[in-house]
Amino acid sequence: MHAVSALLQSQHRVKGSLFLGFLMPSADFETTLATIQQEHHKARHILYAYRRMQAGCLEEALHEAKEPKNSARALLEILRQQELCQSAVVVVRYFGGVLLGMGGLMRAYATSVQLCIQEMHATNALEVFEEPLLRFIPYIQLDSLRARAKKYAVILEKQAVEPHGVWVCLKGAQAHLILGEK
Repeated sequence: MHAVSALLQSQHRVKGSLFLGFLMPSADFETTLATIQQEHHKARHILYAYRRMQAGCLEEALHEAKEPKNSARALLEILRQQELCQSAVVVVRYFGGVLLGMGGLMRAYATSVQLCIQEMHATNALEVFEEPLLRFIPYIQLDSLRARAKKYAVILEKQAVEPHGVWVCLKGAQAHLILGEK
């Protein structure tokens, strides 16, 4: 997985509506969202999505700000496709007087995120995100796991020994892969 390392912005117009995109590390999300809401209080809609690890579990959210249901699902889908974690996106829409329809809204919101993604790649504002994983492994599977960890350059550290197995901490970009997780 990857994480965005800086605040990135985009701007584009569709049939008079102005769309402002903001892609950021999820650690800055709440503060940045509050600032955006204050600065753009006259905007018609402020939507957001994020993906972040919390206590070893992936947490995802999408807020569509009274837009038609699923019109902004592209925000979350693009974060997933780009394998971005610890990242959030906010899109501000100033209504331009022309209804865009469901397809037009979906394309406009997707474009806001895609423009931020292009900026992320152009400025190299991307980093590898490696969340350590803590898992219980039965002794019978430990040797196989060690071999896979070595093959994929994953660090395997024993944390606690129990009668039927061991708790291990796995560190590395491929940790989920060697466990057969997505």
